[in-house]
Amino acid sequence: MKTDNLGGGWSKFTVLEPETQTFYNRYYYKRILAHRVVIDTPKAKALAAYTLIEKDLRSVLVWLYEIRGLLADDKVIAGKKGSQKTAHDRTRYNLIKGLFVASLTFYAKCFTSCEGRRIKLEKKNLSDDFQKDHDSIMEMRHNFAAHSGAKQVEKVHVVLALDSKKRKGAVPFITRELGQPDSYNLDSTLEFIALALHVKEFVDLKVDTLNEKLLKDDILTKPPEYWYKKT
Repeated sequence: MKTDNLGGGWSKFTVLEPETQTFYNRYYYKRILAHRVVIDTPKAKALAAYTLIEKDLRSVLVWLYEIRGLLADDKVIAGKKGSQKTAHDRTRYNLIKGLFVASLTFYAKCFTSCEGRRIKLEKKNLSDDFQKDHDSIMEMRHNFAAHSGAKQVEKVHVVLALDSKKRKGAVPFITRELGQPDSYNLDSTLEFIALALHVKEFVDLKVDTLNEKLLKDDILTKPPEYWYKKT
């Protein structure tokens, strides 16, 4: 059985029950199976919530790094100036769009109330240097990823094309012109990455602080026998 090394003589093995789809870890200390106790104190619940937020931000960064690579590899688009560019490689940009929407959605989820977490990040948690970028991301999420907002980021025109020569037998052509963003440009994507890293740094500090407080205030204040009785 291959286990994950946790350091200090500790390791773990993740178990997924096939019938119930319940997952948990088995922990080992110096290769001997250890006891496992689920802690549900307020600090533990807060730590769990911030852990979920940290995982969302890690996912955001994975997707943004992938977008960065895909944009940088497109030499035609990468060489153009300006914030709006037209691309014809729809396979590439449909993938970019999916990653972009996922990034917007998961980033915004970190700042949205959720019954399963009961903790959310606030704009005030960010430094002044990132306030404007944060507002831009939340606005794009509102106007594009969540639903069409007042700014109409995505647009459609139903168009009738007519033969300018008025030639006999020319049939009018009805079509639709769809304008929908795939992503930010490369420079703005790099700004999004910097923002996500800044937010994750704040969350990482919260996780570390809560870990220390949980150990000091909730665990070590009780004798070892108290916890062994809960196994």
